[in-house]
Amino acid sequence: MIVLGSCKEKDTLGGNLLPKSDQSVFNDNSALKLVTFTVKEDSVKSDELSNSLLGSYVDPIFGKSTASFISQFFASTNQLDFGSNPIADSVVLSMTYNGYYGKVNKLDGLQKLKIYRISSTIYKDSVYYSAQNPEKYYQESDLLGEYSFLPDPDGKYQSSSAVQKFRLPLSLGQDILNNQSTINSTNLPSFFKGLYFKPENNFQTTGNGAILYFNLVNTETPSKISLYFHNDTSTVVQKFDMNITSDCARINFFKHDRNGIPAINTQLSDTAQGQSQIFIQGMAGYNSKIWFSEIENWKDSVPFVITKAELILPVESSLIDIYGIPSKLLLVEKGTDGQYKSIPDFDLGENYFGGNYYSAEQCYKFNIAVYLQKILSGKETQKGLYLLPIASGIGANRVVLKGSNKIKLNLTYSKN
Repeated sequence: MIVLGSCKEKDTLGGNLLPKSDQSVFNDNSALKLVTFTVKEDSVKSDELSNSLLGSYVDPIFGKSTASFISQFFASTNQLDFGSNPIADSVVLSMTYNGYYGKVNKLDGLQKLKIYRISSTIYKDSVYYSAQNPEKYYQESDLLGEYSFLPDPDGKYQSSSAVQKFRLPLSLGQDILNNQSTINSTNLPSFFKGLYFKPENNFQTTGNGAILYFNLVNTETPSKISLYFHNDTSTVVQKFDMNITSDCARINFFKHDRNGIPAINTQLSDTAQGQSQIFIQGMAGYNSKIWFSEIENWKDSVPFVITKAELILPVESSLIDIYGIPSKLLLVEKGTDGQYKSIPDFDLGENYFGGNYYSAEQCYKFNIAVYLQKILSGKETQKGLYLLPIASGIGANRVVLKGSNKIKLNLTYSKN
């Protein structure tokens, strides 16, 4: 049941132009009943995003989530000249951090990683999604190395930018040095197609691990492979950089292990459980659906114009812990093509539409006056609203909201 209350804000759509005698607050608790429930997100577009996510963590409520990715590398020069008889001395991969989600302190943050050389080409002008199977791009024989490391996304133990480094095998560097002419004639990505980064954290227990955020196209501190070598023509050690640039194709892959999370699994099989709680998670985890179950009964009997409809979504405050909640949520419809699309209130701007988290009140707020008016006037058909985490492809944040029993809708209207 919706709880309906008074709304006194002055920024309602046209509400400040009406005398108070012509404005009213709807107080009929039998109206506009809500149904809310959690739904699994199948996939999100995940190529060439601003963050590349890597790692895994075990959430006590949402279970284990894992992020892996593939990236191309471009040569720092168009024509290679490694000199006579080049010999690889070392190959160092550097990736620039841009934050994290979860635990990175001491052994709670330990990550294990496999790095593969991919054998199938990826393309910048193609579209890729997070649920695709990365195994189509590599073979087990393409493994370059296995690594255990403690992340340092804050740069606590580094003198400059926070960077994660891995030493790759000399055989990779030597293979590139031996194929200078091929690379010059076809370009580097045709010969060296890129790397796949795969977490292998089967040892993690509840509350451990993190999703690491990397800004691979950071221009100030580029992510790159640096190949150090010597040759017969110079006594000085040479260096050849293979950079990750904005022209490189990059793909993130997300996986969620849904075993051992009874609260969510029960709701996925019984939507009535959404009356008490609903779940939202980034990385193509979970969204929640809102349905006004009796709105059709109003269409022929609405004697007013809605000037504000404030939807208030309370957060389960006891579940706000080390796993930070999204600073903002999205509220959208789903079209007949299965794609999400904005509702008309979104076009009136962020200050009007909302979606931000209010920490003092521990809730999210939206204004959906135009959406409801169009439904009630018969101009639109209700398809249901979906709550999504903002930027699901570049962040792992999640939140538990109270369900339909606690959600409020404050309606302000003007008389016809």
